[in-house]
Amino acid sequence: MLTAAIVFIVTYAIIGIQRIPRIHIDRPSGALLGAVGMVAFGVLSLQEAYSAIDLDTLSFLLGMMILIAYLELSGFFEVLERWIIGLARSTRMLLLLVVVSSGVLSALFMNDTICLLYTPVILRVTKRLSLNPVPYLIALATSANIGSVATIIGNPQNALIGLRSKIPFLEFSARLWPVAAVGLGLAFGLILWRYRAEIHGKPLVVPPRRQPPQLSYWLLVISLTAGGAMFVLLALDFHPPSVAMGLASLVILAGSRQPRRALERVDWTLLFLFAGLFVVMRGVEQAGLVQLLLGGVDFNLGQSLRTWLGFGASVIAVSNLVSNVPAVMLYAPLIQYQPSPESLWLLLAMASTLAGNLTLIGSVANLIVVEAARDEAQIGFFEYLKVGLPLTMVTVLVGTIMLILQ
Repeated sequence: MLTAAIVFIVTYAIIGIQRIPRIHIDRPSGALLGAVGMVAFGVLSLQEAYSAIDLDTLSFLLGMMILIAYLELSGFFEVLERWIIGLARSTRMLLLLVVVSSGVLSALFMNDTICLLYTPVILRVTKRLSLNPVPYLIALATSANIGSVATIIGNPQNALIGLRSKIPFLEFSARLWPVAAVGLGLAFGLILWRYRAEIHGKPLVVPPRRQPPQLSYWLLVISLTAGGAMFVLLALDFHPPSVAMGLASLVILAGSRQPRRALERVDWTLLFLFAGLFVVMRGVEQAGLVQLLLGGVDFNLGQSLRTWLGFGASVIAVSNLVSNVPAVMLYAPLIQYQPSPESLWLLLAMASTLAGNLTLIGSVANLIVVEAARDEAQIGFFEYLKVGLPLTMVTVLVGTIMLILQ
């Protein structure tokens, strides 16, 4: 157990802290080193390590990222930029459009990718309208996290929970989309209040339109068609990895662009991160550390708000300590053996995702926005915290109450 604990602590220190002096190892590399450590020090055999890797989850994420890559190549996000500028009549309306569009798109296409593709859009829009981009970038990051709560395909941890829990796609969404919708409303209101001196109802002066966006209409049609087909098939309870990979393969075959351009946009490091974490968590589970770490958590929710909030608070704490995906991997082995685990899975999905809004480094989506915007906008840790801290507390509280009442 001691060996597994040391490997676990070192791995999660690398993943969680990132800025360790003299050590320049990113999260995926840290996870892979942890996986190698579990095998090298005899916690797991090589065969046990192979079997720990959940290929269903990796296949599902890969298929989703390929579909999104083709959507990007089609010019979809350039159209989105023009749509936002065309509709934004005031800074208040612009904020509302950012919150709603990033929330909805993250529910449909995965929040990390939406943040990566949408940050340049926000920067171009605010630069063209001569606005401070910081409030809108914070709105993008927080709304992407909140919106992704709504579906199994909204973020990596939801995908993992969906596959582990076997909760049907429509049932998962029916239970959590109201939480996401209310959360987006709370995000809009809080950011509007926080930046009330800059965001108001006065009309915006919109510059003349530039050249029309470069669109590949065929690619746009097949990408959107594949996205629609995916939702239909998932709603009919088809196997999610098969759906994602099957549709991705069809888009590759039908696409008019070279597949290499789409595959270059796939975040392969995310897949390595997951693969490494699967092995590390199997070693932790096999050594009995999961029961030791979470032994004090009450998994018998009942109908007590205090118990639900206690579980949610533990998830928020662990998610901000080691990040949300590793946190879900910690809780999963204990939840799946509970007598009635469905509410636990849904609460875990909600709390682990909303926990990402607590601090600037609370989620990968936040870090993507900060890094993608670093040359044009500086988002301070405490400036973000003034929005993230109250937003996380309020959304988790309201979301928990909504889940209890369902």
